[in-house]
Amino acid sequence: MHHPVGADIGIRVGGPSAGPAGDLPALPAPYGDWLGRLTPAEREELEEVRMRVGRPVVLYFRSGGWRCLGPRGTSPPGPGVPRLEAEELARVFEALAEHSPYAHAAELAEGYLTVAGGHRVGVAGQAVRQGHTVVMQEPVTGINLRVARAVPGAANALRPHLEAIPAPAAILLAGPPRSGKTTLVRDLARAWAGDGRRLVVVDERGEISGGGRFELGLHADVLLGWSKPAGTRVAVRTLGPDVVVMDEVGSAADAEAVREARRAGVQVLATVHGAGLEDLRARPPLRALLDDGTVAAVAVLSRRRGPGTVETVWRRGAGDP
Repeated sequence: MHHPVGADIGIRVGGPSAGPAGDLPALPAPYGDWLGRLTPAEREELEEVRMRVGRPVVLYFRSGGWRCLGPRGTSPPGPGVPRLEAEELARVFEALAEHSPYAHAAELAEGYLTVAGGHRVGVAGQAVRQGHTVVMQEPVTGINLRVARAVPGAANALRPHLEAIPAPAAILLAGPPRSGKTTLVRDLARAWAGDGRRLVVVDERGEISGGGRFELGLHADVLLGWSKPAGTRVAVRTLGPDVVVMDEVGSAADAEAVREARRAGVQVLATVHGAGLEDLRARPPLRALLDDGTVAAVAVLSRRRGPGTVETVWRRGAGDP
């Protein structure tokens, strides 16, 4: 059953939030100082800080606009806007990696760092290989710092469409990058735990809980840094959850973790990358979850009216997706 976009289902992530620029990890001078000169409105709307060698630092906002960063705060692009030197980016990267980049080699091999507060740092650079395996990136040529926020109430309009689904079942929030998936899954977890459901959040990258920064409710436990398969096994065997929550399901092992939780009578709430059901069905692990009945509902998100716009909700029972 598909529920198309309408007044009752369209959502724009907004309202009170945690995680303005003041909560970002400290950056070396002068960039931390420059970020401190943002206006309150800019701090509230800040979504990404992108730093690339030889180019100005660019700030992207939830409204869809962007500005360059400089000594006076933000400005449009122009000849007077400072450009980032390789040595400056290296200092920023060292600070974000806590001056121990090799301690983060596993994350860097996957192209990211997770820093305090649940903010994700995407990393672009040259691959360092051992045989056919990427083990590190060095040198780093670009950084994308994505601002993590809690938005209480972001999922209010979506909740009635999901709470009608009987447990155990798997519910997926699908969307392309920056569509608000993690923000909505975080708010759903907070709301469900507040209602008395016992949740375990398998927070592999620390983005849902923010490493403890975001309030997830009285009845939520967090397995921080656990892989989704291992964390799900621990949750089911030792923590007695009603719901297991996880981010970015994609591999065959992740899909089997979802299946294992459901076989144990535990509901699953998870995010996946994809702009629609067709994208999910094009990926064998996710197609199998749809075909074997593990997934009972998929909410498809976009940025059409801002991050967290819910385009459609599919529920099992009206034919194949």
